[in-house]
Amino acid sequence: MPSLLLTTSRKTSNRVRSFLRDLSSVLPGTERFNRGGMGLQELVARINQSGAQGALVISIWRGNPGELTFISPTGSEMLKLRLDTVLLRREVNANGSARIGRAEFVAVPTMSSERVKILATDIATLLNINIQEHQSATELVGANDQSCIWFEDTPSGKLLWTHYDINNQIEIGPRIRISTVWRKFGNESE
Repeated sequence: MPSLLLTTSRKTSNRVRSFLRDLSSVLPGTERFNRGGMGLQELVARINQSGAQGALVISIWRGNPGELTFISPTGSEMLKLRLDTVLLRREVNANGSARIGRAEFVAVPTMSSERVKILATDIATLLNINIQEHQSATELVGANDQSCIWFEDTPSGKLLWTHYDINNQIEIGPRIRISTVWRKFGNESE
């Protein structure tokens, strides 16, 4: 039983579909599916039928991934991320030397901002994995063939979400730069 379903908005592009494949290869406990013409009610029914905690819907903006929206089993938006830029795995790790594995945990730098810690906690909760603090991405330590999701602040004020092969100390991507985060739980919005 997946913890999260992954799909795209009804209108999509080749780049958005590639990004969806990249995310499904590194995010644990996920199941990717083609949405087609499925409306919100049908998506909610699919979430409930699968027993997942929700769905991640990737929407398009000018041919590129534009937003990541996390939908609850009731159909409400739990979390929405506006994306500034996205680099696919093949663009981050052009030589393809890293072994791609599903992330074992979420990691953040020790001195992270509160918004990085909150976003990392939200993603870890949705994926049902642990969160850890480390000095830097180059100091990640784990067992062989482990990978992790890494969140950090950027100098431009945006948030960075990427993935690392811990054994080889290589960023494997995809690399996501987030400009805005909306958190919605019940009727509250942050």
